Amino acid sequence: MTAVAYGIWKGQEKSSENDIIANLDPLGADDLMKRIPDINNSRDVSALVSLANTVTPSLCGAQDLEYHQANAAIRDIGIFLGSIKRHGIEPCAVIHDLEAIMNVLAETTSMPPRDTLLHYTVWNPADHRRRTYTDTRDEHCLIDSVVKAMDPLVKAIRLLANLHHTPMQFTDFKIICENAAARFQQVVDGMVLARRNVSLSFFATELRLYFDPVRIGGREYLGPGAVEMPMFVFDQLLWSCDCADEDYRVFKETYLPYVHPEMRDIYLKYQKHDSLLGKCFRTIIDDRLDFDPIVLESMRALRQCFQQLKRFRMPHKKVAEEAYAQEIREVDSENSDHRSHGSGGYSPDILSHIVKLTNQKVAKLDAYISFYEVKSGASLVYSGR
Repeated sequence: MTAVAYGIWKGQEKSSENDIIANLDPLGADDLMKRIPDINNSRDVSALVSLANTVTPSLCGAQDLEYHQANAAIRDIGIFLGSIKRHGIEPCAVIHDLEAIMNVLAETTSMPPRDTLLHYTVWNPADHRRRTYTDTRDEHCLIDSVVKAMDPLVKAIRLLANLHHTPMQFTDFKIICENAAARFQQVVDGMVLARRNVSLSFFATELRLYFDPVRIGGREYLGPGAVEMPMFVFDQLLWSCDCADEDYRVFKETYLPYVHPEMRDIYLKYQKHDSLLGKCFRTIIDDRLDFDPIVLESMRALRQCFQQLKRFRMPHKKVAEEAYAQEIREVDSENSDHRSHGSGGYSPDILSHIVKLTNQKVAKLDAYISFYEVKSGASLVYSGR
């Protein structure tokens, strides 16, 4: 099968990975994908299955695809997986050789044998070629909000990784913190965009039903929920790689396979090492070091990253709770479309737990700052500003 690329300029290495994958149509599916929203609206499962079998490559065709092409193929097949499952059928039961084909594509990409949030958002074309389940304004705004947030979040994570190798006695530490906090502001902006433009009712009772898990090879794989953003990798570097909380560890490791391989590598590299919060503690209790005002400024700058994280966590928790409550209100308890968990497979309770953990870590950092101010002889109590 010949891959079709749109708009990739000469010198492809200058394109971002997101653009390269979004521009590809390795299955020649552009025109066919436009039919899916109408088919979903009419609940014509037979038409979905027929179209899916037309688009899905043969096993040999899947083996011929390289990394970028394979991810674009997963993106397109994934829209069929979510659509067919939304109408109550396991895709492997009706798409020929699906398990073997998805496993080949997963091996090529080092991703799960299922579309993820990356495939659905940043690897999805932004123009008339965009793949959607419903082609509604709400769905386009949801995708746009994640696209707006994803790249800044990845850049903020890379900056936090740099901080792990930057002494707190260097002025660079403060500068990197400020840059990371500025990047994270765009993540907050993306969440606000979704909150303002995506109907909670529509998301809870229609759109999220396309993100249900599908069974491939005897195992369930989660759909492209927002929880697959690598927020937990940001946490990992900032405060959680040395956190012993078992519930959060299980949560993080559940979603680790669904994030980009680079994010997985960063997560694992710092596992069981000091977090940046832990780095603060070890720096300020070292009796061999005199008080250094640069260290104090470094801790205060790091607190900006915590503050930005809190600015995201609290509204995100509220939105998740409202969406869940909306579903409970609007979907009859006997309706099989009711879901007891969010699109990522967890109830909103886990978000409350993460918010609680985050607040505890902020309180620790405030205590470290106050302690270090006393060590300076200033006898100040840090106000958290």
